[in-house]
Amino acid sequence: MSKILLNRIDAAKMFQVQNLQYSEILYLSDTVPLASGKMGRVSVSNLGHFYCLYVTGSFDTQFGAVDDGTDYLRGKLIDGSNQKQLFNDYVPLSLWLTPGRKKSLVASGAQSNSLFYPIPFEYLFSANSDIILDVKNDSDTALTYRIAFFGVRVKSRESVSGISR
Repeated sequence: MSKILLNRIDAAKMFQVQNLQYSEILYLSDTVPLASGKMGRVSVSNLGHFYCLYVTGSFDTQFGAVDDGTDYLRGKLIDGSNQKQLFNDYVPLSLWLTPGRKKSLVASGAQSNSLFYPIPFEYLFSANSDIILDVKNDSDTALTYRIAFFGVRVKSRESVSGISR
């Protein structure tokens, strides 16, 4: 490593930032019953606010015993702290989790080779709140989705009091 880079690192400042924020991933997974809806939620917790930067995920595409590749799940993302709807309508999961389609193991007998590219989604969720996903399933089969929210945990001053470097 170059000595120029080493001379520019300010460890005290880096530790100060590190004590107040760090990267984190929040996971949300649920199974939605056939021809109905369900609200899934993941807690932001009291560790501090969560600044989401990216989102990715996968979902099943089965109709009965056949995996036809059609997206039967549509969802509306909601900020649980104030019930603010982040999407103005139910959006097919294939539009914001692309290419998250995952073949059903039951229907196809083989795992798909899905690629998961996080897409930018920037939003600050407050501490002690939930990230809510209201999902509708238009299939005649219960379907599962899995979502990962990538972001930065922003700790409150109270939660890091007494920590020093």
